[in-house]
Amino acid sequence: MDLGSPYNNNDLRFICANLGITLIHTPVRDGASKGKIEKSFSAIKQRWIYGFDASSVHSLEEFNKLLVDEIRKRNLEVNRSTGESPIERYAKSEIRSRLPQSQQWLDEAFMYRIMRLVHKDATIKKKPYLFDAPRQFIGKTVEVRYLPSDPEKTFMVYESKRYPLRITNKADNSKVKRQNQYSIDYSKEQEQ
Repeated sequence: MDLGSPYNNNDLRFICANLGITLIHTPVRDGASKGKIEKSFSAIKQRWIYGFDASSVHSLEEFNKLLVDEIRKRNLEVNRSTGESPIERYAKSEIRSRLPQSQQWLDEAFMYRIMRLVHKDATIKKKPYLFDAPRQFIGKTVEVRYLPSDPEKTFMVYESKRYPLRITNKADNSKVKRQNQYSIDYSKEQEQ
């Protein structure tokens, strides 16, 4: 991969590790190592986009469908230098795509992971939200897994067990009676 910030961050490294992918970055200023994908982008621009009539498309979904059809057509064409289509060449290679263990496993592989302290009111702060956590974790640091686009699916992991989190209703949380862990009577302290 390129060394740009979208490809060189902890989140991508963690996702690749979860999926069993080795993340290799190209050397600095080594354009030749990225040449194949750049050539592919160039071919799509020259052969399709430059001759494309934008007025014939009425939605992004329609444009995406046309682009997928063009890429599929390109993958089935025989390459002059190799004498075979990209699909045939891939089928002959020893590289095989692995299927995910389950949809849940795949979804969790792309979740963000952060460590957070469970506050004394049994909440976890993850801006812009506040989440209710189980009370037994007060004062403990836990791993929170979430998707920025879907805060409802946020959960915490502690000692390899998952615990669901829900967004705190601040009005209800303010009415909860809490016991002080330590009750100190300062009038008795002065007598000693």
